[in-house]
Amino acid sequence: MENYLVVAAFVIAELLGALIYFKTEDSVKRTLLTCLGLGFAIAVVLLDIIPDATEDFSAGYWLVVIGFIAMFVAGFYTKSVGKYSAVLGLAIHNIAEGVIITTEFGPISPILAVGAILHKLPEGMVSFSLLDELEDKTRFAIAALIALLIPVGAIIPISESITKPLMALSAGVILYVVGSLLITIISKYYVTEIDRGKLSKKHDLNITTLSSVAVFGAVIAWISCLMA
Repeated sequence: MENYLVVAAFVIAELLGALIYFKTEDSVKRTLLTCLGLGFAIAVVLLDIIPDATEDFSAGYWLVVIGFIAMFVAGFYTKSVGKYSAVLGLAIHNIAEGVIITTEFGPISPILAVGAILHKLPEGMVSFSLLDELEDKTRFAIAALIALLIPVGAIIPISESITKPLMALSAGVILYVVGSLLITIISKYYVTEIDRGKLSKKHDLNITTLSSVAVFGAVIAWISCLMA
């Protein structure tokens, strides 16, 4: 029963993250939330998903590389497949997380609750931001479904022989997609003015602000991994 309270805390936190993004209409604030989420996602892949996927499964490192290269090649043909693949990767991660919660987590505590919020709230933002080609209501509905996959993993017994390879492959996919997207977002807020020989700012955002927000997201991920 106590483990299912942990599951509930994770789901609510992720739903809250998606809701915050959904209710934010200002484009500048959305950009900042996106950078926060993407910085968080990169750190989670490195500090959480890859270690979990490769524990007692050394071949997982090769699957991470395969996932990364596959998205690099796919990027030459279409950008959409990468984003949707990353969203699928987050979904697989949530299923695996549900399995881990029911088998390894102890009773919920204030520290664990805070860790759950720090860990899952930005993930809801990431899911929402990656689906930028869809309408907001559809994006929120998909983000909510992804969050609800956590209890699916907690209820349905799934072998690690299945979850670990899928997580490893997903880690490579997510790492490439969110990394390249973060670089694209940061770089587009500077344009070269040849006639003046300098860079100009756009939309009151600059590379320092966006990079700092992304780093802050990564720090949140690091803290949440220590707590959760």
